[in-house]
Parts: sequence; structure tokens; C-alpha cells
Amino acid sequence: MSDGTPTHELDLVVGSMITVSPEDDRAMFEEEKAWVEDVQDLLREEGVEVDLLSMPGAEVYNGGIATFADLYNLRRLAAHSEKGSDLENLPATLEDDEVDPVLANIWEGESQTKYPHLINHQGEGGYYLPVDFAEPIWLSYEGEESDEEEWGEEGSEDVVSFGSSVALARELAELEAQVHNLRSAEGQAAHQALHELRAAAQHSIENNLPLILW
Repeated sequence: MSDGTPTHELDLVVGSMITVSPEDDRAMFEEEKAWVEDVQDLLREEGVEVDLLSMPGAEVYNGGIATFADLYNLRRLAAHSEKGSDLENLPATLEDDEVDPVLANIWEGESQTKYPHLINHQGEGGYYLPVDFAEPIWLSYEGEESDEEEWGEEGSEDVVSFGSSVALARELAELEAQVHNLRSAEGQAAHQALHELRAAAQHSIENNLPLILW
């Protein structure tokens, strides 16, 4: 039986990237702290100054988006809104994992978007930071199977994206007016995803902590 707790395919957690305090687990704290220090240094090289070391172990908000499809459709609506499309009558989501061509053009750098922090960001495993900067930053690193995780240039095995929760909140506020009255099932689910993501971004800003997508 369900205990009544909502289930989400995508969790939205606002908290420290260091998941434990030194009092709770010194070894894990030191390991995560070293990783986060590397992240801070690389972000600084990209012009982003942010304190990711404060409040280790803190978690102040836990929300979520029901399905990955809802986030995808929210991004799809954002992309089509820039083309002046009739959002109420967009064709149904494509099958067989075929990507919407309007979204694909943005992801491939062929088109620009005024919603970069919504669209050009990982759907899972990425972070939004409580500082304002123009474009999401993608960092690459060797995977967990390596003896050491090395962050560096593109071309490494894994990548992770860092967006701005400040910029994301601004983008979602602008997009809200265009999607809040949609009557289709996909449109309503996308609007709910917007609501959840906007609430999480606001908690990130107010608490000066990253928003983490799991």
C-alpha cells in the first residue's frame, strides 16, 4: 500500500553539495569537501564565484517533478514559444525517443534561446547555483570507476552541468504567463513541472544553497 507520499521520477533537493557534516562522518565529509573544492575552483575559472563549502549536511527543501517527460515537455513549450507556435495545439510528443527538432537545434547550438538555464541543462544529476550568470557551465570528469575523479576539459568520460537558480527563476517567471492556461494534459503537466522547479529555485536563492536534480 502507498503511504500517501508523492513519488517523483526527478527529485529537486535544495541543500549542500557536501551531504554529511564532519561530526556525522569525517571520512566522507573530507572526501566530498575535496570534490566540492575542485568544483569551486573550476567554476571560478569560468568566472563564477560561489561558496559551496558552507552548511555541510544541510538540506532545506525536497520537492520533485512527476516524470522526466513533464520536464521535457516544459522545455519543448519554452522552445516553441520563442518560435511563436500555438502552444495549445502543438503536435503530440514524438515517439521512439525522437527529439523535437526545435529543441534539437538549441541543444546542438544551431539556435539560441532566452531560456538557456531551463533548456541547456542536465535533466538529471545537474546543479543550479544561487548566483547569477549568463549561461550554464558544463564540466567533465572521469567516472567513478577511476581511482581519482579528475575534473577537466570536455572529452572526459562524464559531464555535469551547473546552471544559475537566479537565472532559472527569472526564465520560469517569464514562461509562466505563456503556459499557465494550457488545457492539454501535456500542457498542464508541464505547467506543474514549472511550478515545482520555480519553487525549488526560489528556495535555493533564499537559502543560498544549490538546487540538486536527482
